[in-house]
Amino acid sequence: MCILYLGGSLMNEQQSQANRKVLVCITLQQNSKRLIDEGSSLAQSLNADFHILHISKGTTIFENEESSKLFQELFRYGASLGGEVHFLCSMHVTDTITSFIKENAITDLVIGAAPNNNEEKKNVYNRLTESLQMINIITLKRE
Repeated sequence: MCILYLGGSLMNEQQSQANRKVLVCITLQQNSKRLIDEGSSLAQSLNADFHILHISKGTTIFENEESSKLFQELFRYGASLGGEVHFLCSMHVTDTITSFIKENAITDLVIGAAPNNNEEKKNVYNRLTESLQMINIITLKRE
């Protein structure tokens, strides 16, 4: 498993807004800026910590030159909005996201809706929403 961290318990009713932590899960594509924007706005409105997470399936996040360029662009964009950017590698995407959420006491999750034509991403999306019922999940529809 590779881990690259860059940047600066589950929610219950007793947690105050001061303890809120927002996580945005992204993929390496331009559309992820929309998710980052939503997460940044939510974090600001809650006065919450702001995290951005990308998990690359496999052993490296630098599969090709295009991925590397987009990684740098999304890193700069997320960091400019105050996000702590985390890039991880794993063959078990859903489990890794769930572990990250628990280990970092994330209270609010922003994710994009799974594409209709991608069964693997729909399975990740469904497993996340089923296993993370104790946190606030915001799902943005695809554009």
